[in-house]
Amino acid sequence: MARYDVVVAGGGAAGLSAAIFLARAGVGVAVFDQAESSLRRVERVYNYLGFPDGIGGGELLELGRRQAERFGATVHDARIDTAAPVSDGFHVSAGDAVHGCTYFIIASNKRTDLAVSLGIELGGFGGRFVTTEENGATVIDRCYAVGRITGRPSQAIVSAGDGARVAIAIIERIRGGYYVDHDT
Repeated sequence: MARYDVVVAGGGAAGLSAAIFLARAGVGVAVFDQAESSLRRVERVYNYLGFPDGIGGGELLELGRRQAERFGATVHDARIDTAAPVSDGFHVSAGDAVHGCTYFIIASNKRTDLAVSLGIELGGFGGRFVTTEENGATVIDRCYAVGRITGRPSQAIVSAGDGARVAIAIIERIRGGYYVDHDT
């Protein structure tokens, strides 16, 4: 069984951003993604810092994936079938493989089934959002949610910031103290 510190369900802006921050901090992270993010269908994203002429949504996500992998994240082109709490975190099954992790991040609004199977009650508009604490934690210990599934605005830059914020909260929990990610 492969073991990671963190498994991220979803490779959209929020999930990839979380993976980048976690990997840069030396935290073992795997992203499971089947290219389902609605951002892939956006022809041009104009509200993302650093792209004054806009960038295609799919291209932005491909660049994010390459960046996450560059810093050590593992990306699986697979759908998570189940996630179950165990004594030391979670067992996540995808296809014929089971992966262990200490922390689990739901980063896909299309995966409310994972939230429900973990015992997280859905609420908000249309009963399709996961309630989180300010740091992204859900009611399930060591399970976090980021991006659109939380009911926060789903613009790419907002979702990426949400993923980064939650990743830093997990890093601080792992390390037991304040953490800042600055380039030098």
